[in-house]
Amino acid sequence: MLVGMKLAITVWNGRIAPLFDVARHIVIVRTDGYGRAAEVVANADLDQDLPRQKAGALIAMGIESLVCGALSLEYEESLLEAGIDVEAFVAGDIEQVLQAWSDGTLHQRGFSMPGCGCPRHRCMRHGRHGQHRGPHSP
Repeated sequence: MLVGMKLAITVWNGRIAPLFDVARHIVIVRTDGYGRAAEVVANADLDQDLPRQKAGALIAMGIESLVCGALSLEYEESLLEAGIDVEAFVAGDIEQVLQAWSDGTLHQRGFSMPGCGCPRHRCMRHGRHGQHRGPHSP
């Protein structure tokens, strides 16, 4: 039997919250063992302000992966150091983003934040091992 994981998606007015750093609400989704969304299990508040506190709160909820809008380098590094996979610079309606995540089509330009001229998945500054990943890198 394959084991699923918990995915968090930052939410603001039914859409991806535009900035993770100040996002206050998440939807928690349990995935099946094949990496597809299985069910929304909870809505939760993120009241923490500091990067490590916010990452720690997600870890305490059992979150292994996060889909969010823009985020600062400090928050991104705290999440990656905590072992949370990050899909950042995503925009769109929560249900559409969740479906695209399940289908493996989240990396399409239609889910890029406005003004981002590159395919969404290339906007991350650093991967887990600090490699350069795109034109937004410092």
